[in-house]
Formats: sequence, structure tokens, C-alpha cells
Amino acid sequence: MAKVKLGVKIRETGTGSLVDAVIEPVTLKDYKIIKQSTGRFNKFDWSLYKKKEVYKLRLKANTTILGLMCLIDHTDPDTNAIEIALLEVSVENIGNNKQYDYIGGCLIAFACRESFKRGHEGFVSLVPKSSLIEHYTQHYGFEYFPMQTPSRPCGLMVLYDHLARNLIMKYLSAS
Repeated sequence: MAKVKLGVKIRETGTGSLVDAVIEPVTLKDYKIIKQSTGRFNKFDWSLYKKKEVYKLRLKANTTILGLMCLIDHTDPDTNAIEIALLEVSVENIGNNKQYDYIGGCLIAFACRESFKRGHEGFVSLVPKSSLIEHYTQHYGFEYFPMQTPSRPCGLMVLYDHLARNLIMKYLSAS
């Protein structure tokens, strides 16, 4: 896993002010905290990904984890992309009453940046949950391909280079 630490800005929804946050690799200690924080991250069993490339977004001022993302670096010529295998934002930061905004955007923009850094020319893919297809299309510019397979029951979403650059500019350039 790349030993990356990137400063980003997220928006506090109550005030609209930008708050310093950090994207960095998840540590073994973090997995214990994630497991103990019942209800905050409840969509996936993150402990199954200890040997994978997993990043967290946390506030710079403290250790509170606000978002998690698992990346897969596909170097084979047929794929040649970064795949967002899992992405989860803490429950208090989802929906109309969320405390912070831009968490998912910052994590996706980070994946885009990694795609360029690793020679994938900004190509990023993910396997969506059916309820999020419209969200990923409207908010981040992913293109949806409904080709279903057993490993991709909801198809595949792909982000191309020019839109990847746009996300990097939007979410990472203020950092």
C-alpha cells in the first residue's frame, strides 16, 4: 500500500466553513476502533480488508474517522484502472442532516489522483449498489454500464480522465 498522507478540506454543513481533514492508510489499531464504533460504519465488515489497500478520511484535529475506502490497483492491460472496491461514509455524515460534506468526494478524488500517479490515466471504476447509481452519476460523473455478472450484479461504473481531473480540482485543490 502506498504510504500516503494527504491534507484535504471538508465542509461543515452547519456553518459552511471548510475544515481540515486527512486521508491516510488505515492502521491495525484503526480496525479495532472501526469495529468498536458500532453503528458508524455498518455496511461492510472492514476487518476482512486488513491485507488490502484501505484509506481513511479523518479530521486533522483528532482521530475521528469519517470515511473509509478500499482500492484495488488493476495493472493488467485489460483493466488498467484503480477500482474503488468499497467506499463508506460514517452514518452521521449521510443524508440531509449530515455534519460534514465532501467526504465521499474527497475519497473518490483521492482514488482519481492515485490512478494518475500509478499510470492508469485517471481511469477509476466501481461496482455500485443499485441505490447509488444515480448518485455516483450525478455527483461525480461516473458512467454506468449495466452489464451484469455474478461478481457485478449491478453492473459497473467508470470514471474517465477528464472527469477524474475535475474531481481532483474540486475536492483536492483547496487543500
